[in-house]
Amino acid sequence: MVLNDCTICSVYGPDNTTLQSRVRVKCTGEQITLHFKKSDEITESERVRIDFFDSKIGYIQTYCELFVRRNYDPLILEPWMADCEILEVIEIVQRQKDLRAKMDREIDFTALEHGGFTGIIQNISVGGLYFVTKTRLSLEEEFEFRYTFIKKEYDLRAVIIREQDLHNGRYGYGCQFLKLPKSAERDIRQYVYKQQLSKVW
Repeated sequence: MVLNDCTICSVYGPDNTTLQSRVRVKCTGEQITLHFKKSDEITESERVRIDFFDSKIGYIQTYCELFVRRNYDPLILEPWMADCEILEVIEIVQRQKDLRAKMDREIDFTALEHGGFTGIIQNISVGGLYFVTKTRLSLEEEFEFRYTFIKKEYDLRAVIIREQDLHNGRYGYGCQFLKLPKSAERDIRQYVYKQQLSKVW
């Protein structure tokens, strides 16, 4: 199998269920190379469970064989590398670009017209989000918020494209992201894929 647009993967331990590390992936044609920061991140087995986060294909659950070697290239930071051969594709959890994951997080937002307010994000995808708030906002109003999906915190911007009156003084808003950073898109995909994976396993 040839990966399309993959920069990170999850490597599991000998029991195939315990996450051992998240490592950087480099794909050149059919060649897949993993970059390890520590030698103890590498599972010494001919059959390793690895899940790839590919932005075009989806969350790909696989078994692979790794051919580990020392890195002597000064331009590559990680001291260990491994050529990766996919032996078996277990399942592709999702191919759809804008798969949504459910959430229940209260966030502080700042809108251009209405200033600061709080809302609860109920679902999210790389395309946008849906949140509920007691603040009445306007269609096409832009807003900002900060959030951490994996490790890095992002300043995110979005615009309201759909409104829903939930009664009892609450409103639901469907929103589209504006100029989403590539790294934020990757982290959101990982979050969404992780939620889907928890339903499968």
